Amino acid sequence: MVSPNRETTGRRCSVYSYRPLMPLDAATKAKAKEELHEPDDTAPGLAALRSKFAEAVGAEEAERFEWALLATLRQAKWDQAKALDKMNALHKFSRKHAELFDNLTPDEFLGQAAIGVTSHLPTRNDRGELVLLVHGQAMSALARKHTMRDLLRYSVFYMCELMTDEQTQVNGVIIVENLKNYPMTALNKMSGAGLSGMRASFDWLGVSPMRLRGIYGCHQPWYVGLMLGLVKPFMSKKLRERVRLYGSNVSDMLQAAGLRPEDVPELYGGTLQGWEPDWHLKQLIAHRS
Repeated sequence: MVSPNRETTGRRCSVYSYRPLMPLDAATKAKAKEELHEPDDTAPGLAALRSKFAEAVGAEEAERFEWALLATLRQAKWDQAKALDKMNALHKFSRKHAELFDNLTPDEFLGQAAIGVTSHLPTRNDRGELVLLVHGQAMSALARKHTMRDLLRYSVFYMCELMTDEQTQVNGVIIVENLKNYPMTALNKMSGAGLSGMRASFDWLGVSPMRLRGIYGCHQPWYVGLMLGLVKPFMSKKLRERVRLYGSNVSDMLQAAGLRPEDVPELYGGTLQGWEPDWHLKQLIAHRS
């Protein structure tokens, strides 16, 4: 089964889900039940949240966020009140930052993806988590060619796409960062990357239905600690506690992240050859064509 491609207009978040949607395996179902308190039959809970959300924001507005309902229930561990609060917060963010949700298509983001600041592995770690990759040094090239608005639009598009995957909803996401030669002043040179832009980026992280399980960084220069001090006020307590830096000890980082070197590009301490940071968008566009 392949989920339908949906191209939307206005302030809609376009979701092009090209991956075959496979039923959750027995182990993942058991994990969802144990860790997320997931019921055997998810349909009644999903329908209840859909109804409450539509009552809160209107049916037309609610339909825009159909992609987020199940992911949010799992993020909220099937607490209906908490899930509704999260959906309302997501909706409020989209109203405040409507320009980030307008007419999103994968073609718009090929340039950003090729620069390689953000990507993800085609395989998961040993805990089933999706592995996002961040290449800090590439921020200089991104800042020269793109604005904070561009970056956030890509983040919204990317998250909408990734969070339609039920394995990701249940197992969550980790971020692996190569911080070598991180350009400390890159964001200062990026148009729109003032305090409001930084706050919007962390607000988006806060309202997106992603279960962020950990952030693993390597090769960080000494000034990254100073930068963390500047952004920590925008980070939740839980997020601050999940940031771990390993310096040059990349093997320990990969082990802690549940990754095998052969599944990780050399840029992040592995041995994987032929990996390209825009591989996922190229597949997405090819499938659509």
